[in-house]
Amino acid sequence: MVTAIIVLLASITFGVYSGVKNAQSRAKAKAELALLSQALEQYKARFGDYPLIDSGSGGGDSNADAGSKSLIYALSGRLRLVEQNGTVRAEVIDDNLDNTEVERMPKFIDLTKFSYQGPDNSPEALIDPWGNPYVYRYKVDSNPEVWDVFGFHLYSTGPNGEEAEAQISAVIDPSTGVLENDFRDTADAAGIIFAAE
Repeated sequence: MVTAIIVLLASITFGVYSGVKNAQSRAKAKAELALLSQALEQYKARFGDYPLIDSGSGGGDSNADAGSKSLIYALSGRLRLVEQNGTVRAEVIDDNLDNTEVERMPKFIDLTKFSYQGPDNSPEALIDPWGNPYVYRYKVDSNPEVWDVFGFHLYSTGPNGEEAEAQISAVIDPSTGVLENDFRDTADAAGIIFAAE
């Protein structure tokens, strides 16, 4: 009887703790997304457009991976927009933060305020409170004219990570950025946290 009561109290305590931790993680993700949105606006004010997704950045097989990498590179001064033959493209200056030219470039975020993935001198993705990369979607430099929405998409996949990314990718056209009608329902069900929420 005493053991059953202890187990019951422990399960209640664990449930409350889990709920509080998830609420804290959501609040932290929303705050970080707000900071990243501000940084993207500062980048646009400086360079005339949001960071283009570097088609040569790789980082994995998906546009989401390339976008995550382009986001941190742009905001940490390692990606710039270059006009060449009338076309604007994203250009990686260097992977290393210690590069002399990178040190002279404007920085739009303080990396010490964020968690990131990759080596200290060449971080490759900003990480949300659940350990997943923040996802940034915008024009790809090799084909920017197909992006058909105003602005960018920036979000955390929340506690569901890759599963949530797969669900949301099914309702966002990766090349045009256009959202399907049931986008909000899918995002809510998947636990996605958007910058504009």
